[in-house]
Amino acid sequence: MKERLLTLALAMGALAAFYAVMAPKPQGPQQQATRPISTEAGPNGYLGMVRWLESERVPVLSLRERFPKLSDVPGLESHTGNLLITTAPYLYPVRDSEILPLHGWVQRGNTLLIVAGLSDTPEWSMEPFGDTEFLEHLQSITRMQFTTHVEEDDEDAEREDTEESRPASDSVYRQRESALTRLPAPLRLEMRPAGAHPLLEGVSRVSASSEYPTSKWDGWARDTGALELAHDPASGVPVLWLLSEGNGQIIVSAYGSILGNKLLGENDNARLLANIVRWSLRGDGKVIVDDAHQGLVAFYDPDAFFGDSRLHSTLWWLLGLWLLFVLGSQRLRPSQSSWNPVDITGFVRATGGFMARVMRPATVGQQMIANFFNDARKRIGLPADGTPMWDWLSAQTVVSEQDVARLQALHARVQQGRRVNLSQLHNLLIRLRAVLS
Repeated sequence: MKERLLTLALAMGALAAFYAVMAPKPQGPQQQATRPISTEAGPNGYLGMVRWLESERVPVLSLRERFPKLSDVPGLESHTGNLLITTAPYLYPVRDSEILPLHGWVQRGNTLLIVAGLSDTPEWSMEPFGDTEFLEHLQSITRMQFTTHVEEDDEDAEREDTEESRPASDSVYRQRESALTRLPAPLRLEMRPAGAHPLLEGVSRVSASSEYPTSKWDGWARDTGALELAHDPASGVPVLWLLSEGNGQIIVSAYGSILGNKLLGENDNARLLANIVRWSLRGDGKVIVDDAHQGLVAFYDPDAFFGDSRLHSTLWWLLGLWLLFVLGSQRLRPSQSSWNPVDITGFVRATGGFMARVMRPATVGQQMIANFFNDARKRIGLPADGTPMWDWLSAQTVVSEQDVARLQALHARVQQGRRVNLSQLHNLLIRLRAVLS
């Protein structure tokens, strides 16, 4: 009985150790920045935008597949007149195979709104395991070119640093360290209309924020013209563009934080969104929020998987069967001696086989002949250097001339590196040793 109780205690201890190591641990609130997805109620989520649009009877759908599945979104009846809102940088980077289907979808008469964290750096964009090629992917989607905006004062400062031979590595290191350091307070940014346009009707100022240091970016279309709709009032750098794409259009915002829950109600952010929705939707068109590239996907949903009651039932059954196996009667295996003597014949055979595989026959033959003459040289008091003693061997009356001639011929072959029959050489040397002993 004591053995069973000890076994039960050890089994429970093993189960507790397995749980401590393998089971997922609850994370503290706001340990990771909330992401811009349609179901997120946190500061950076889009749940406020979704509920507001639905209250205005604007249908909103969640895209939880990659862009080639745009036409198969559940609830999407019309293939034209829709608005897709996608936010970058992505958590799941866009693939090259998605670019052409996305452009084809827009060209059929849909609108793509890209809210990109270019001129602001939201906290969710600095999370690890994100899109390391964010700029290249953005340029592929928009067919625009983006370069860092440099002020004239900055150019003069860089020129002075070059003249003073300032170490470039120190400057690069300081820039990287500064870019990864969270600001004590979020940087407040704005966009203001650059002129009259239906998308900017009633819009005078749109707010954005950046939790990390950021820089301004200039953008222009490589193939077709891009209409600059709004700019940053502090620097004059454009931050909102409109591009034509077949029968559709692409709207690019250099601020990635303007539609989040914490900023949608500020200034004219909601008005800008309302103008884009009203201008883009046609007929049965719907607003589609790209949740897939921000981590909310249909092909794997961890919350649904771990929340499935069938998984819990299976785990309980496995635990019960495991305890039954541990506590059930089990016959002990007979003890076996760990000592296993090695047969000397097998050892010699294995060693010989190893040597035969890694050494050339000519080399083995040379060493066998050298060993034979070394034994003879030691017997008559000469140094054992392996030098053949043909005159001495021929003078031995007990040795036949045929054996001496045969050994000389085999010695000549191995000296030339030619192959010899080692078995015949071994038998010959054994015979000579026997008559000389």
